[in-house]
Amino acid sequence: MAGEDLDRWMERYQRADPEAPSVLVLTLSPQLLRFFRSQLASRELADDLLQETWLRIHRVRHTYRPGQPVLPWVYAIARRVRVDSYRRTRRISQHETGVDVLPEQPAQVETSSLPAFETLMAGLPESQREVVTLLKVGGLSLEEVARATSSTVGAVKQKAHRAYARLRELLEEGP
Repeated sequence: MAGEDLDRWMERYQRADPEAPSVLVLTLSPQLLRFFRSQLASRELADDLLQETWLRIHRVRHTYRPGQPVLPWVYAIARRVRVDSYRRTRRISQHETGVDVLPEQPAQVETSSLPAFETLMAGLPESQREVVTLLKVGGLSLEEVARATSSTVGAVKQKAHRAYARLRELLEEGP
């Protein structure tokens, strides 16, 4: 299909023509799939990126400027989807640790001599308890805890430090 025809179909898509999405998908999907496959090894990932691209095109179809060529606009969106996917994959892989050999089981710690978690946490002021719970139980970052508690990162660090010091004291005191 010629570029001008694609442009017209995109304009029809913006005007909610029910035929336009299927024509655009059928026409452009093979090209987009080749674009993703040329840069990725996995067919499944390329299919996922193609689907994500069409979802984004649908969400931002109002940003297309009638009269402008549609292919550069579509490929800009596809490139953005690919970059976002790469960043998401990198972010996830940075938090994962590959292990060739499973580590040995840690020595059994006599847990009956340790106070219960709830008992330890009850010894902390509410603000420190909240910070420790969000950081350690919730797994949030310092910035996320600061946003959640309407606080600064520095204040969260200070509350966490004081809470950890108090918990050490409580553990040293024993039951």
